[in-house]
Amino acid sequence: MIEFEIADQADQKFATTLNLQRVSLRLRYNPIIDRWSFDLSVDGEAVLHGRRIVTGVDLLAPFDFGIGVIFALPEGDAEPGRSELPDGRVKLYSAQDAEVDAAIAA
Repeated sequence: MIEFEIADQADQKFATTLNLQRVSLRLRYNPIIDRWSFDLSVDGEAVLHGRRIVTGVDLLAPFDFGIGVIFALPEGDAEPGRSELPDGRVKLYSAQDAEVDAAIAA
């Protein structure tokens, strides 16, 4: 499992490798709805735009990108507002399907 480090910037981009594929994420904060969203590129191809970050769900579940899952987990009842992602009260993770299955079985 990978925990993404979120900087205290309202617009940021970073890249990693997930399931042997190059993945780029661009996170942006929207002050009108007080939430973060992300764009996703896999192997240089933009595949997702403006996906809102909410807690407790696989943010990639409706799609089949072959890179596993991305999810946000809060401390307590924190919501992914402007400061909660950068300060770690809400954390953004990536995991492979096998890791999720093992965690559920445990």
